[in-house]
Amino acid sequence: MKTLAERIDFLISQREALEKWVGTYDEAILRQWLRAEIGDERRLESWVAGSRAVARGPVLHIVSGNTEHAAFQSVFRAILIGCESWVKVPSAGLAEFEKWAAGVAGLDVRRVLPEQWRAPEVAIIYGGAETLTFFRDWLSPGTRITEHGPKLSAAFVFENRKGLAEDLAEDIMRYGQRGCLSVQMVYFRGDVPRFCADLAAALERYLAENGREEPDFSEAGGVRNERELTRFRIANGANLQMWESAESVDWTVVLDGEDIKLRAGPLSGFVRVVSMPESLTPDKLGPEIDYLSTAVLEPISAADQLDLIAPPRICAPGKGQEPGIFWHPDGEMPLAGLVRWRDLG
Repeated sequence: MKTLAERIDFLISQREALEKWVGTYDEAILRQWLRAEIGDERRLESWVAGSRAVARGPVLHIVSGNTEHAAFQSVFRAILIGCESWVKVPSAGLAEFEKWAAGVAGLDVRRVLPEQWRAPEVAIIYGGAETLTFFRDWLSPGTRITEHGPKLSAAFVFENRKGLAEDLAEDIMRYGQRGCLSVQMVYFRGDVPRFCADLAAALERYLAENGREEPDFSEAGGVRNERELTRFRIANGANLQMWESAESVDWTVVLDGEDIKLRAGPLSGFVRVVSMPESLTPDKLGPEIDYLSTAVLEPISAADQLDLIAPPRICAPGKGQEPGIFWHPDGEMPLAGLVRWRDLG
């Protein structure tokens, strides 16, 4: 796939497998995306107005096991630009990605990290703090590193509506709440206890209709610990209420009337709901606001209300896990980081 046209034709041929992970696209959309990030896409193959964009490579993609989205999206971008790619997947594998990648030229996918991969031109790393620390030390000093570390997402509801709880259940529960796009807190304006009851019922229905992602031992233990702590605090007069799945750790809703600061939970469908403050500011939401990935917003027309916390992405309820092809992960331009520029003059 030496030419841009060949790469676009290949990606078009793979839409059935890829659109689930990267969003819908066609040739016009791919070319529009390129123009948005590098200007005239012809620069990938020839001089245009005194400049040319050269694909960097090799590109090392380090992807976590939370969901397969990162692997598909990161490699998709590299294919479009024309980069050689090395992909380190978790030791347990990424079944769907590995099956697809096996038939793609220019992809080298490994579960065990080869020593000879220390010096890629670019490394794109998705993972936790320990993963980031390891690769900062392990990679060559000359490697350009783009990091996508631990993040969380939250919902901000200024107006309730019919079907909202069901949409938020999708944003919370899909992929076992393990991705950075999964909602872990809800800021709600209105009758918070009633909304919590509606959300609890929606989570129960979601699992009945879609099944569940089995929590690992750590996640299940974390949920049980949080539930016990919440019960203890309620017994001691704390302004908390809790709804929970019966005889399981499938889902938990905690109404927290004491602390509105954004914070991560133990996953496995655990969500905190708090009253919407009069204004949303970093001081009120606390230091974790720096790690907010997506703000799920109802109504979407209230985007100006989030200006002071400036989330990298805002979307409508039910769309949290579907960022679309033009998404800028963590506010970065992903295609622009895969090229280096040459200039005439």
